Amino acid sequence: MSTIYPELAAALIRLREALYSSIEERKKSVTEELLKVEWVSITEDYPCRSVAAVDSSFILIESRVLPLYAIQGISQVFEINEGRIAVKLADRFYDAGVMEAELGKNAKRSHLKKALTMYAYLLELKSMDRLLGNSPADLVLFDGSLLSFMLTRRDVAEAVKLRSLEGEVKLSKVLRDKVEVLEKLTESFTIAFVAKSSSVNFYKLSYADFQLFELAKIHSIKPHSELGYSKPMDITMSGEILRFLGLKETAIKGFLVTYVRLRRGSQVFQLSVPYIEKRPDIGAVASCIKMFSPAGYPLPLEAVHRLSKLSRKTLRDFLIRIGMPIASGREILEI
Repeated sequence: MSTIYPELAAALIRLREALYSSIEERKKSVTEELLKVEWVSITEDYPCRSVAAVDSSFILIESRVLPLYAIQGISQVFEINEGRIAVKLADRFYDAGVMEAELGKNAKRSHLKKALTMYAYLLELKSMDRLLGNSPADLVLFDGSLLSFMLTRRDVAEAVKLRSLEGEVKLSKVLRDKVEVLEKLTESFTIAFVAKSSSVNFYKLSYADFQLFELAKIHSIKPHSELGYSKPMDITMSGEILRFLGLKETAIKGFLVTYVRLRRGSQVFQLSVPYIEKRPDIGAVASCIKMFSPAGYPLPLEAVHRLSKLSRKTLRDFLIRIGMPIASGREILEI
């Protein structure tokens, strides 16, 4: 059990006061910046029968031999039945194995987490592909941003070896497969990536996008603090973005970015919706998500997150019980 010194507690209270004072001073500039972003109310209900969502959880633990990893996740299709949101179909996935940073490749400890993240994204995409093959959905939700899913880290792939129980996982193939499955899903379904935070500035204003809309909520600046979404930005897959992603090419032509608030005064979320040919209808996407978000956050994403959550303590206790030679105390990798 930890303790906060009284002196630190007093300092934190002063910090809170300074923070709110700074926020109040910015109200005028925030209002001026928000005038540059059109806010669209979600008023029309589009036909939306079902939504699919996927999420996963992974933990990396240091053993006395090699770092061990465990991944578990689930994708589900949800539909509204007699006014209630119910699960129609599910697909669970998992994997476990060891990881190793290759000598001479300038591998960093953080590379292990990045490699595992890329692998988890691929497992999520494959699970969703299997699920939708059995039960198509009007809208498909992923937790995170499109750019994070498409990001290709070849330096990580070259520096890390990942050995599953089924054999070595070629990270270079993971990178290729990840984009190919995403392209396949984008061609057949409307996909929305839902991010709860980001430091990007697509609107190129004086504040980062999330910061601007959070300040709109704090100051109750209408209409941006109300239910609705910002006018979408159409981002094409230019050479600059492809270089940032580490890709030479992709069938995905671009993506629409918007920030949606699903209840008055609630948190705002970034939606990035990729397309290949026809651009998605963001109004329909926002309306569909709203139908499945009674508490202001997409219930399908909340459900799969809760079901896939892997507890470090539970995993560690299980490994100890089965006699796994894991390290202890501070040696555990907190990832």
